[in-house]
Amino acid sequence: DGHNAFIYVAEGTPGIAGTLIGTRSLAVLGPGDTVSIDAGESPARFLLVAGRPLGEPVHRAGPFVMASQGELLQAFDDFRSGRI
Repeated sequence: DGHNAFIYVAEGTPGIAGTLIGTRSLAVLGPGDTVSIDAGESPARFLLVAGRPLGEPVHRAGPFVMASQGELLQAFDDFRSGRI
């Protein structure tokens, strides 16, 4: 409870609360403190990711996620110049 969570399905078609999630699909989970995943009729491979919300702005572009637009621009500059 209090976390944001999502599931990314790499293989198969698992179900959550009666809703099937297709291969190469992402589903954002709602509030709660448990999740029950049904693999269905065939094996499924998936990532289940959860974390506490940051409580700050999120700026994203390409592979970078930063707290401000300025930090995002700096990350691109660092990448282009080989610093990261």
